[in-house]
Amino acid sequence: MDKVFIEGLEIEALIGIYDWERRIRQPLQFDIEMAFDNRRPAASDTIADTLDYKAVSKRLIEFVSQSGFGLVETLAERCASLILNEFAVTQLRLKLSKPGAVRGARAVGVIIERSREPAPRATQGTGDVAKPAKAARTTVAARTVARKKPSAKFRSATCQAFLSLGSNIAPEENLRKAVAALRERFGDVIVSPVYRTPATGFKGPDFLNAIAVIESDIHPFALNDWLHALEETQGRDRRDASYSNRPLDVDIIYFGDLVLEGPGDFQLPRPELHHAYVLKPLADVAPDFVDPVRHMALSRLWAAHPEAQQPPLEVEIEL
Repeated sequence: MDKVFIEGLEIEALIGIYDWERRIRQPLQFDIEMAFDNRRPAASDTIADTLDYKAVSKRLIEFVSQSGFGLVETLAERCASLILNEFAVTQLRLKLSKPGAVRGARAVGVIIERSREPAPRATQGTGDVAKPAKAARTTVAARTVARKKPSAKFRSATCQAFLSLGSNIAPEENLRKAVAALRERFGDVIVSPVYRTPATGFKGPDFLNAIAVIESDIHPFALNDWLHALEETQGRDRRDASYSNRPLDVDIIYFGDLVLEGPGDFQLPRPELHHAYVLKPLADVAPDFVDPVRHMALSRLWAAHPEAQQPPLEVEIEL
């Protein structure tokens, strides 16, 4: 059996069962093999005789981008049905991957194989057969419904994330590189004043610390992995002890108002909030933001902090 395949088709969608997953778009990847007799297009050398993989891809992008399912199983089934019903495909194998869903795994997902169900036989003795025109009208109507313009919330699903930045090895250079990388990936970045603080828990050069605020279009676990990769790009060795010199240290302090625990030491809000070098720049950039656990604005939390009257030393650095 001949096959036409689409490999590594990436589409962003609202997918997942958790509250935070309903607020942001996550990348999905599709690998599809479709049974199709390629002898006719091979003989005619005419695109009209082919299974147009561009049309299939465009239709999937349109459908998945508008979807909002909880389970990848449901989305995979709907995508398979769409291809079988709308294109000249009798059988297919569809792999739907959800990258970053499980920490330590590149992706998780499902693989399904489906065939088009045979058309129902005419009732014995009537001599009637299915009417193609009616079936065609039904398909067109179904596609008209599916192609409604996506809502604004689907097109702009992002979440504000507050990141703490710290460095005590070439700190000015490394903080500038980190902010530049954030701007390149996420667009506009709000950056707090920079503060100088002594190393905590070990002897070493002073740290420079700041807060960066981004609009994240990826879920918090994926963002955490991206930030780890950024640290490593700038020379961070994650095998080092927790308290040690480092070129770059980046943590997610808040991801919207999510309260969340994950694998390893992943936690939102981040426990380091109690440090003055984290809380002070947070209060600078978002004084009215309400902590989802303590239910207090950051300005009030900082005012109640033991070091509020003697804050860390602000350093004039342009990031």
